Amino acid sequence: MTPEIAPWEVWWTNFDPQVGREQAGLRPAIVVGTAFACQVPNQLAFVVPCTTTDRKLPFHPQVTSLARPTFAMCDQLKSISRKRLMRRDPAFAADEIDSIRFVLRQMIDSR
Repeated sequence: MTPEIAPWEVWWTNFDPQVGREQAGLRPAIVVGTAFACQVPNQLAFVVPCTTTDRKLPFHPQVTSLARPTFAMCDQLKSISRKRLMRRDPAFAADEIDSIRFVLRQMIDSR
C-alpha cells in the first residue's frame, strides 16, 4: 500500500539503490509540488532529499525544525515511487518552506 502525501511533508525515505552521485540510504525527504501533483494516482512523489552534512552550498537551505540540523538538497529534486516513503516526520516547520521554494525556483524556473 502506498501512502497519501501532501506538499511540504517530511518523510523518511529509502533511496537505495542509488546510482552515481545520488543520495543513498534511509533519510528525510521533503515532498514538493502542488496538492494536485500529490493526488495524481500515478503513485509517484516529487521529493527533495535531505542531509545532515553542511556542504556550504547555496542550493542546500538549512532545515532547523527536524531532530538534527538538516539541509535540503534542492539540486537532487527527484520523482520517486511512493513505496520508498517509510514514515512521516511531523516536525517540519511551515516557515522553512519559503527558503526551499525560493531555491527550487532559482534552479528550475526558466522564465
